Amino acid sequence: MLLLHVDVADVLGNADQTRLQQLLRGLSGWRVHSSATFGGGSAQAKGALASIENADWLAPPARVALLADGSQPPITETLRFLRAVRAAAGEHAQVVLALVGDPDGDDPLPPLPEFEFQDWQRKIEQLGDPYLRLEMLAGPAEEAE
Repeated sequence: MLLLHVDVADVLGNADQTRLQQLLRGLSGWRVHSSATFGGGSAQAKGALASIENADWLAPPARVALLADGSQPPITETLRFLRAVRAAAGEHAQVVLALVGDPDGDDPLPPLPEFEFQDWQRKIEQLGDPYLRLEMLAGPAEEAE
């Protein structure tokens, strides 16, 4: 399942969706079976969590990828949502938080600067979740393409 932060979802076109799925597949090996948005308020968060709870997982354990704008700092609300995703998906679910940079020009999925990634890394490590990993969606290899 893919959860898209509303700020990222709002700038993606059809071609970007295809690229996003390819990048996620390369990052995790997972195919996107369903998706939901989060970050637009409590009703949207509840809907995304309900999607996880009601999902028919093709191959357990659950696998949830979240895509967020890493140029925004890891605030308490986001960390609380990650804990809620863990609770909804189950204790052994695989969770990947993929970050992109601030959309610029023609690229809505730019790489995240390393110093911003490190801010996120410190906060994610504090959660102490062994099945949650933080990744940059587009890294140096894609930048060169």
